Amino acid sequence: MPISELLKKKIWPAAWGCFGRLFTMLGLPLLAWGMDDPPGFFSNPARTCIAGIVILKALLLAWIIFHLPERPHQPHDPEHWHYTLLELGFILSAFGDRRNVLAWAENPTLRWIGVGIYLAAALYFIWANLTWLNHLTREAENAVESPTLISEGPYQWTRYPTLLSVFFYSLGFALAFRSWVGLAFLPPLAWVIVRRAHLWDRAFAIRFKQAWGMRCQTSKRLIPYLF
Repeated sequence: MPISELLKKKIWPAAWGCFGRLFTMLGLPLLAWGMDDPPGFFSNPARTCIAGIVILKALLLAWIIFHLPERPHQPHDPEHWHYTLLELGFILSAFGDRRNVLAWAENPTLRWIGVGIYLAAALYFIWANLTWLNHLTREAENAVESPTLISEGPYQWTRYPTLLSVFFYSLGFALAFRSWVGLAFLPPLAWVIVRRAHLWDRAFAIRFKQAWGMRCQTSKRLIPYLF
């Protein structure tokens, strides 16, 4: 098989998506913790559970990417401040947890509450992506040529469920790593997420016109029934 054909295989974007998630959500915290003591990172069961959730989610995301239908090239989206803040929160939380810097006293209950919130965010994220996969698979070319605005799964309540999951990833991680810095990142992260949703609303209103206006009347941006 020619190399050009091999490089077009869908396994590559799936593998890259898996690697990107693993590096962002587990690799960066491990580096911040310190590669001289990986066993120390996994010595706490709550941190180990976070690592397990990250690995499973990355594998599921790779499976979803692999099964996505072929779509036209999408323009590059330069706005990723919410991911930048998320990554910084992860790095500083893991750094502080090991060194007891801006971290509260050991509290297993709070750690496990954080794990629960993180798991809920991961499940919500996967649910949204599976719903999107099913939508694209069902609509086929129509999803691009004459888009049907998705209103299933979590999209029946909110327009941007994956943005909401980013906030709860950050909250869960901060609690699981007992980090005041991680909690301090939540207000600016929330502001960036709300701004992001607003920008997407404006872009989709231009693209979909009246259909998007009707979609906005029947759903909230981020929080079901509230906002």
